[in-house]
Amino acid sequence: MARTLLVGLDESPWGQAAAQTALRIAELSATPRRLVGLHVVGVTHLSGDLVRDLAGLLGFEPVLVPEQVELVYRRRGTRLLRRFEAQAKARGIECRTLLETGAQVPRLVHHAAGADLTLLGVRGESEEQDPGTGGGRVERFVKHAPNSVLVTGNKPVALSGVTLGFDGSQGSVCALRAVRNLLGGAPMQVQVVHVGPIRRGTDPLDEARQELADSGLDCSFVRVEGEPHEALAGAAEEAGHQLLALGYRGRSVLGELLLGRVTEQLLGRAELSLLIAR
Repeated sequence: MARTLLVGLDESPWGQAAAQTALRIAELSATPRRLVGLHVVGVTHLSGDLVRDLAGLLGFEPVLVPEQVELVYRRRGTRLLRRFEAQAKARGIECRTLLETGAQVPRLVHHAAGADLTLLGVRGESEEQDPGTGGGRVERFVKHAPNSVLVTGNKPVALSGVTLGFDGSQGSVCALRAVRNLLGGAPMQVQVVHVGPIRRGTDPLDEARQELADSGLDCSFVRVEGEPHEALAGAAEEAGHQLLALGYRGRSVLGELLLGRVTEQLLGRAELSLLIAR
């Protein structure tokens, strides 16, 4: 069965990096990949229905604009989707596209439920328009995403290698399986990194070796010391890897699901793309 990759598309360098990374994964994969390109138009025109228009009047997505402005945004989105679809078909990759109006994060979460992996840029078009404001969307999406997420920087990910943070937790096992199942087939090296000493006589790297024994991937296993976010980023940089894979770790504070500390500290580092696995 083909695995589905959902791509959040926009015109920004980060959105384009996500698109090109999805195309590379699908092209290099030994098993079929199906692409779904989604562009959400965050503006709409006044409908005359107060209830329907209330969010836009208060400044929430979709923001109310003149109808002519909405048409400009929709035409731009249509061109973007057609370009992505043409790029996929030129590579022989199955692809469909969706143009929707609404708030970006809820629409992404809705469609992510039908995908195996969602790809999106760590920033978006709002970052280009107003630098320093474009990262909140990704954090909100990652907190609510039903499946694994690959967050790209402003350049497509070179799939020659990935560093995988592994500590034996359920989250890190999910990350290992995401690398094996979602990226497996690409001719890449996998560096499995455990931060810190062996505790209670069990070595997480032994578990990782067993999980990856029949994967066909070129694997190495490394133990490092230091603060996890710094040590993992350093290990990836030393190996020349642009992609770091981690498990999603949530903690409940006043009922709100927050990103795990290590993931939160790494999310948005310009030099790294992040595969956050569930």
